[in-house]
Parts: sequence; structure tokens; C-alpha cells
Amino acid sequence: MAQARDLILFNVLVGLVGVHFLLKTQGTYLKDATLVFFSMWVMSLVLLLWLRFYGGEKDDLVDYDENLERSHLPIVAGAIAAMVVVSSLLISGYTRNVRSALYVPRPGLALNAGNLSFSGLVDDLLYNVVLVAPSEESIKLVGMLALYRWKRNSYIAAAAPVGFWAVLHSYQAYQGPQMPILVASAFVSGIILFLVLKYTKSLVNAQIAHAGFNVFVILVSSAT
Repeated sequence: MAQARDLILFNVLVGLVGVHFLLKTQGTYLKDATLVFFSMWVMSLVLLLWLRFYGGEKDDLVDYDENLERSHLPIVAGAIAAMVVVSSLLISGYTRNVRSALYVPRPGLALNAGNLSFSGLVDDLLYNVVLVAPSEESIKLVGMLALYRWKRNSYIAAAAPVGFWAVLHSYQAYQGPQMPILVASAFVSGIILFLVLKYTKSLVNAQIAHAGFNVFVILVSSAT
């Protein structure tokens, strides 16, 4: 229990913030998306517990419940910087009119009729840091663990869920002729997040890195 302390505490926070946004986004176009993110998070917790109780973690692809340490900070910061490079340099080399490589939900805009206020910006940041990033990274981890137990191939187990999630971005975020390079960029970012998870042995670190990138996108887009 002490080993997984930070993961447990962070998930308690996710649950509280998730309920907050389920109530706050009622009547907006983000209502369904919020329900999907929250349901995905709940489902991932149930499946992670099931995988832990029925098989343990001795031979899993990654250990993911270590507590946060100061030594992890350079890895997380480096991952955020690497994803910024991917989205800024790789994307700008192919598409001149795309600001980012990942779709970032903006409830602050939805709740303020497109007019962003300070409270709206706080909502945007909180939504991405404590709902979007945790739910996405948790469900990808479930896929990785399940695939590894099935195939016993670490490359397939890591790449398949990341690839699936990158392609899924095209459903809402990526349209037009630029879509292939945008999906490829999301895939590279997903691999970077997997490496954070693998080398820090902490799902929370991967979630923080994902959240950090989304925060960067929100702040940059809000300033322009």
C-alpha cells in the first residue's frame, strides 16, 4: 500500500475532479466527452485491479505503482520537451497552419461561449491535468499489460495501444491531408510517454508528462 501511495492519492483527486466536470459540463458539447473520459478512467482502474489480483506484477511489461521521486523530474521534464519538439518542429515542417500535434479539450471555452476568462483557463488546465491525461494513460497501460500477458512481446504490447490511441485522435482532432503526419506525431509522443512509465516505474509520472504537454498547448494557444 505504501508503495502505491502516490498513485492512490492521485486517483482520488481524479475522481473528485471528474465528478466536478461531469456536473459542470452538463448542457455543453463536452458533456459526452467528459463522460467518456471519466468512464474510461473508472474502467481502467477496475481492469488494473483485476490484472493485479489475477496474475500479479512479477512478469508484467512494466512496474507502474512506484511513488514519485525527485530523480524523476529530469525525465518528466525531458519528455515534455521532447513532445514539444515533435509537435513544433515535425509538424511545422509539413503543415504551416496546425498549432499542435495533439487534440486538447477546452471546457473553459465551452462554458464561456468561446470567450476565455481566467476561470475558464483554470478549468482548461484542471480538465487536462486531472482528467484527460490520467484517463488516457491509464487505459493505454491496461492495453499494454493485457497484450504483453497474451503475446509476451514487449514491442507489440507497447506499440499497439499507443498506435491505436494515436489513430483515435483522427476521429475529432485531425482532419484533411495533414492527418497522417499528425497521427505519426501523436504516436511518437505516446512512445515517449511509455518510456517515462518504463524508466520511472510510475504511471503518475507518465500522466504528469502528458498533462504537462497539454498545459503547454493550452498556454501557447491562449497567448496567441
